[in-house]
Amino acid sequence: MEASTRSSSSNSSLKASILLVDDEPMVLKMLQTFLESQQYRVICAPGGQQALSIIEQRSHEIDLLITDIRMPDMNGIRLLEAVRQLLPALPVLLMTGYTDFDLVVEGLKQRAFDLLFKPIDFDQLNWCISKALAFQMTQRLEQQYRSRLEEQVANQTRLLCNQLEELQEAQRKAAEVDELKREFLSLISHEFRTPLNGIMGTIQLMEEQENAACCQEHLALLKTSSKRLTNLVNNLLTLAEARSAKHSTGHIINTPCMALEALESRYRTIAEGCGIRFETGCSRHPSLALHGPWDALHIIAGCLLDNAFKFTTRGGTVSCRIWAEDDGGNRQEVPVMVQVADNGKGIPLDCQEIIFQPFTQLEHYLTRRSDGSGIGLAIVRSICDKLGGSITLESSPEQGSCFTCCLSFSIASVSGP
Repeated sequence: MEASTRSSSSNSSLKASILLVDDEPMVLKMLQTFLESQQYRVICAPGGQQALSIIEQRSHEIDLLITDIRMPDMNGIRLLEAVRQLLPALPVLLMTGYTDFDLVVEGLKQRAFDLLFKPIDFDQLNWCISKALAFQMTQRLEQQYRSRLEEQVANQTRLLCNQLEELQEAQRKAAEVDELKREFLSLISHEFRTPLNGIMGTIQLMEEQENAACCQEHLALLKTSSKRLTNLVNNLLTLAEARSAKHSTGHIINTPCMALEALESRYRTIAEGCGIRFETGCSRHPSLALHGPWDALHIIAGCLLDNAFKFTTRGGTVSCRIWAEDDGGNRQEVPVMVQVADNGKGIPLDCQEIIFQPFTQLEHYLTRRSDGSGIGLAIVRSICDKLGGSITLESSPEQGSCFTCCLSFSIASVSGP
């Protein structure tokens, strides 16, 4: 019997397409009639070879395969094996009128969806078909969902890769900009030094001449300006080094007491000239020999003291204290604190973060009463960040300010510097 196809007159009412395979014409006709009455589109084949040919040509049209097991040209098990190569997910129902359990077991091994025994019970057939088609629909939905999910994952992966590349490029450009800024600061600072040396050398020569008395006022102004320019150059160089990735502070051995003495000898004369009381103290472990970034601590204390004297009026008080905290049993790291306080004008709460930005000043440059370029606190923050230290500020307007910095040191193997 040749392969035949019968469809319902109304394609819109068809539920699904079923390939029906049986070598007995009467059984094939009976099942076809029943399935079409249930609004299924039925494609009939009288043998395994013809069924396989239909599957190869029209695989996209078939939703379910129902096949007899025992057929002369190709039995249902061999047909199932071939179908699994072409359509692995196609549900297959096996039919048999024999109790050949070996074939049944082999069919189940080939992932047959279910087994029907002849004579066929139509209610059972309907139930098995519904279950198989529901399984097929679930498989297709799962495949569609997986495909969409894979596409979304691929799109998101490409997007993240592009964003990562953009971020890396932005970081590279930012690093280049930072390096250019550092090079600029270094270059301009070194360029400043040449005319500065000429200015200061000329001042010294004029001071040594006997007829320089008439020029003392001008010399004093020239000398003050050159000192301000020198301080600016030094601060620019220090800031450039502090913010450079290549920055290295160097580690030496010293004690809190000796570090404080060096600062006191430097700022005592400044305090007397400004009419400001200068207090120092080293309350804890003053003679403890420590190995660490003393040069960095000296720069930090110097920047903080410069600001304290700058914003404290005559008759005010500036204090500087350095001490080593108890190590708490940790012999590897010892926190060293440097604290600079004053009773000057103070800093409003909403400005206590921005003052650590380079070239930031609370007074307008045209009306400010204090000298400076707004670099000192940026240097302090940069050095603390590089060394893993911390800087805190307590201040309120007209009540003064207190800066406290903490850096890590280690106990030296010798008793002194």
